[in-house]
Amino acid sequence: MNIHVNIPDQDFDVVPAAEALTMLSTPVHVALPTPAQFSAMTDLIKSVFHVPAVSVALHGAPANAEGGVYRSFLEIPLINEDEVIGSLRVLDDVEREFSDRDCQLLEGFARLVVDQVELWAEASRDVLTGAMTRRAFSDTLRKTFAARGRAQGKASLVLFDLDHFKKINDTWGHAAGDAVLKAVSRAVLRELRVEDSFGRVGGEEFAILVANADAQVASDVAERVRRAIEALAIPGYDQIRVTASFGVVEATNTVLDVEDWTERADTQLYAAKEAGRNRVHVAMDEKPLAAVVN
Repeated sequence: MNIHVNIPDQDFDVVPAAEALTMLSTPVHVALPTPAQFSAMTDLIKSVFHVPAVSVALHGAPANAEGGVYRSFLEIPLINEDEVIGSLRVLDDVEREFSDRDCQLLEGFARLVVDQVELWAEASRDVLTGAMTRRAFSDTLRKTFAARGRAQGKASLVLFDLDHFKKINDTWGHAAGDAVLKAVSRAVLRELRVEDSFGRVGGEEFAILVANADAQVASDVAERVRRAIEALAIPGYDQIRVTASFGVVEATNTVLDVEDWTERADTQLYAAKEAGRNRVHVAMDEKPLAAVVN
């Protein structure tokens, strides 16, 4: 399916999603690459097509999109093993007709983008849980913190770990522990938006980067995740019940760097544990223990 459109009489604002693929998209239950993963590819496509903007969207969520007013675009679906996983779009701010050759070129680039997604998944996704690896998540966290500083945007970090996980392993064995980790990860991913990032940063320790969100929004996300974990049934282990404790911190101007951001979230996580576990502790700006959700 190739879509190329020229709109000679009307400017339009490009929204940050692939509208043409909305009905073909499926809910995301796996970690996704970050926008930076596609920067080199989109720069190359810009130079080949001589266009000011290129957007890559996965499952309707933009991995790389630039705002502006454009008059024409060419869009190709991203297909992996017969499944539409997103779209690749080139946009121009002048009226133009895209040729069959342009379509063929963009199809080739689309295959390269799909290859990038697959390579990223192999290198950056935790095999057991499907979450991002610690290294991949840390890389995303650093890039997000830097971007937030430049644009003065919003982002919040949620750290959580499973309560008394060692007891699960000691009582029912490591196979049960693995089943818990997989079930928890699936439950978390169902509660997140595709623009959020979810990583496994330790044995039973996880992190969520809530995009474009202040502390209150992130605490709502954390509470939703907490409830989902608490209600979780573990396949094959009906006798096991799981809870988790959460720490939430927004990246504000008082946060010095990624290490400071992480340490603050860790402090809130341990405060949640000390307060009885299975709860969310939130640090508002310059108020280290401003909210407790239970």
